[in-house]
Amino acid sequence: MSNRPLLLAAGAMMAFSAATPRDPLSSDDIKFLQDPGGWEYITVSDQDAGIQTQHTCFDGQPHPGQCSGKMTFTRAKTFVQQVSIHGATVSRRGTYKIEGDQLSFFDEFGTRDGPYAVQLNRELKTLVLSMPQVRLELELEKQYKDDREQKRPPHH
Repeated sequence: MSNRPLLLAAGAMMAFSAATPRDPLSSDDIKFLQDPGGWEYITVSDQDAGIQTQHTCFDGQPHPGQCSGKMTFTRAKTFVQQVSIHGATVSRRGTYKIEGDQLSFFDEFGTRDGPYAVQLNRELKTLVLSMPQVRLELELEKQYKDDREQKRPPHH
């Protein structure tokens, strides 16, 4: 079996990446990412057999008491992720590495997840982490709580 289709796909991805460069995260962006309050999950979508799907708990609307998710990044380059769905909580922790506009996670077992393209919007207080097969939209926890208190929908 030939590796030609794989090489063509890799070449096309490299050409696309080269055609759409993004600025590396600034030191201000990194400080913003490392807000001690963390980030609330708003939407989670992934590709399943080529079809884009969205997780019912993280569909852009709050589901108090049913679902919640939070990601915290520290200045020591560690992360903590806590996701609660219908009473079950899953925690994940480890380290992260930022290279340019890309972020990779390394969990407690050293397993790499990423790299994700990082899009920060300091005005809207949103964070998008994306790869071709997954997209996570998060909102700064302080903003998320303020939106809920004011009965505003989350920014996304």
